[in-house]
Amino acid sequence: MFDGLLLSGTSTVSLDAKGRFLIPARYRQALLDQNEGTCVVTRSLFDKCLWLYPSEEWDTVVKTLGSLPTLQDPLCRTIQRVVLGNAVFCQLDAQGRLLLTPELKAIAGLKKNAYLIGFNNKFELWSEDNYNAQCAQDEETLAKAVASLSEHTILNGLKL
Repeated sequence: MFDGLLLSGTSTVSLDAKGRFLIPARYRQALLDQNEGTCVVTRSLFDKCLWLYPSEEWDTVVKTLGSLPTLQDPLCRTIQRVVLGNAVFCQLDAQGRLLLTPELKAIAGLKKNAYLIGFNNKFELWSEDNYNAQCAQDEETLAKAVASLSEHTILNGLKL
């Protein structure tokens, strides 16, 4: 059973001129209760979006990244550099908003409209354009996978 904060669902959010966006009410109180409203925002390793971690989850990420063999493996160094080097601690303001840095907004191509997606232990924050492109790519990936589903043994026994 999952014992952490389970984040799921998709919400449309709007960024104001200062780069602030409102955390949806269904997550806001949990973030305040469990994390005192503190989050960490960093860039995704894989997609054109940002990752937003509640602070307790971020502690786990830091421990995991800290255990990587960075002296021997350049990929591990790159992963640490990208995730940790772009990380910014953010505090929910009195209205329940988070402020993004201009650098993070630029990395994800964020302008006015965005999508906040609960992704288990973190959120993904997508620009409207990048989200729409990713949805199209996801549909294509799933369509191709259906034809060869039996080859994906990792999915055997998956209960949805």
